[in-house]
Amino acid sequence: AEEALRNTCVMALLSMLFVALCVAGASAHPHPEFPAYPDDAPRHSLPTDPIVTGSGDWKYQLDVTKLTLPSTVSLRNGHGLAKDHEGNIFFTYESTSVNAATRAIVRFNPDGTNGTLVGGDNALAYGTPHGLRISFEGPDNKSYLYHANNDHTIHKTDLDGNILWTTNMTNTWPTQYPQFWPIKPTDSIVPPDSKTVFLSDGYGSSFVHGFDTTTGAYLNGSSFGGKGDSTGPQKFSCPHGINYDTRASDVLLISDRANHRLQWVHRNGTHIRTVDMGPGSPGAAAGQLPCNVDVHGDVALVPGLDGPVGILDNAGTVLSVLEVGKLLPKTCPHPHDAIMLDNKDVIVCCWAPGLITYWKHLD
Repeated sequence: AEEALRNTCVMALLSMLFVALCVAGASAHPHPEFPAYPDDAPRHSLPTDPIVTGSGDWKYQLDVTKLTLPSTVSLRNGHGLAKDHEGNIFFTYESTSVNAATRAIVRFNPDGTNGTLVGGDNALAYGTPHGLRISFEGPDNKSYLYHANNDHTIHKTDLDGNILWTTNMTNTWPTQYPQFWPIKPTDSIVPPDSKTVFLSDGYGSSFVHGFDTTTGAYLNGSSFGGKGDSTGPQKFSCPHGINYDTRASDVLLISDRANHRLQWVHRNGTHIRTVDMGPGSPGAAAGQLPCNVDVHGDVALVPGLDGPVGILDNAGTVLSVLEVGKLLPKTCPHPHDAIMLDNKDVIVCCWAPGLITYWKHLD
């Protein structure tokens, strides 16, 4: 009996240690290809000389007068972008530290001015705020934000940052769904007219999971993927970004970053097609480490962690490359997310050192 009790205590301690290690590691940002930028390292200013990039109908010039962050922001890593029906721009980021005044969202006017902190408290700033998506739901197309946090968590908020629900998987999933553990969410998307938010686990086990948009409850049987490089069944290696491709019907578009490819799948995870962005491929010029995809009209905007931001047509042909990393090697070497505005201007946020930049479309 004494030995059984001792074994029980040992197993309990090991279980506690396992969870503690997972929680402690949740805020780590696994980019093995590149070193993190130290908090105490110098932050370089953007160049004042004109910087132009791109080609054909997709040429851009850096505008350093826009997207000025509030003075209280202490930015470590830039992570996610979204825009609402009115064109307002939302930027989520990781702070160097969290105190009572810390927030995780800045909202800008559609023209990139008037950066304002969003949220009534600092709840969204804990862990590692990462993916940001906007969703238009219900008969009145009401707007909501979904926040994928590396700390085993997804939040749903209104546009003012008020939390409507939070699903934190830290204490339940290691035992309830061990096949999906660890889970370190990186992005999410709600397809049109859907009641499911699809959460991509880019830094954990490379699955995609479905959650109820009203309650945040996990939807059993909704998960697909897992680590690998096959397409039948569909596997991923760091499904870093997930979006809905408005150019098709009922199609999810996933940035399968460590596999150097874009993946189109049905909502049940069955494979549709692939665009290769690996070394030697036609897509490689647009970035071999695709972080995300923003579909705008007939084109897709793809930020690559290795430096470029590509503009691709529906077939995956590269139309233009914004050489952000080469042109801004000290300030924006690692594009992490990008969105295109209605006027074709482009917003790019960079991982480390954290930064958000405005690129004006040249007619």
